[in-house]
Amino acid sequence: MSDYSDIIQIIGAMLVVSLLVQNANRANVANTKILIESEYENQVATVAQDIMEESKALPFDEQTVTGFVPVNIPNDFSTVGLDGGESSDRSSFDDFDDYHDWVGKVETDQGEFNVEVLVNYIDNSSYEVVATRTTLKQMTIKLSSPSLTESDNKTPKEYSFDFIRSYYAD
Repeated sequence: MSDYSDIIQIIGAMLVVSLLVQNANRANVANTKILIESEYENQVATVAQDIMEESKALPFDEQTVTGFVPVNIPNDFSTVGLDGGESSDRSSFDDFDDYHDWVGKVETDQGEFNVEVLVNYIDNSSYEVVATRTTLKQMTIKLSSPSLTESDNKTPKEYSFDFIRSYYAD
């Protein structure tokens, strides 16, 4: 009868090596997924920052578009959103709050991002959204992408960025 101990040891060693390789592959896939998700999340922040910078370059309110200073601040300010005759094309916006209720898609190298923007007047002390006109406006930018999902891999992740702009800081 021959001794099979060498063969059993070789089979055992092969099992251990295959388990180690399998675990290394799992870790590699997980790291790659995290790296790709980080790239997408960086792009989300870049898209939001681009919209904020674009909006900051515009006058605070429709009443100040031509450099006019309203007599009764903030009561002479306009309501948020597009004013009569204005286009919902983002490139034609002429003041900060024209972005209110803008919904669109932004194409980047990482893919397409769904964007929704809200602009509201906020209270000067509590920073809560108010119906009255104040010297502060808050822009909320919500972004999502089919490539960024929650842990269930179905529900899109939604990212939200807020920016507060003051009439006096212009």
